[in-house]
This record gives sequence, structure tokens and C-alpha cells, in this order.
Amino acid sequence: MKKTQTSDILQHLKDGRRLTQKEAIQEYGAYRLSSIIHSLRRQGHDIMSIPKKVPTRYHKADGSRVTANVVEYKINY
Repeated sequence: MKKTQTSDILQHLKDGRRLTQKEAIQEYGAYRLSSIIHSLRRQGHDIMSIPKKVPTRYHKADGSRVTANVVEYKINY
């Protein structure tokens, strides 16, 4: 089997690890993770989308951190 971003990401998930878009860019150079996840789901893989809030570099007027909503993907067995 040819090694691709999709196969690498599938193996990452099968290893029991979770993956965000930022991690996919850093580890696999995959800038369209949601497209890869969509493709894997169409192949029959049961992949969960887990919403997650992460801090950004920005601060509110009261000094607290601004958060962003991201998705973390995980495979179900």
C-alpha cells in the first residue's frame, strides 16, 4: 500500500491517538484534515468529532484569554 497523508492519519487514529488540524499540519503536512476525515468516514471508519476549546494568543479587556473552538478527531472501535 502506498504511504499517503490519508494512510498516515488513519494509522495515527488506529493507534488510539487523537488529532487536531494543527497537529495534522505539523505532523503530516495535511492542511485539509476535515476532507481526509470525510473520506475515511465514507470508507466506513467510525471517527468521532470532539469539540474542544483552546486558548489563543489574544486577551480580553479583563485580561482573560480568548478561546477558539477546534475539533479533535478520534476513531471508535
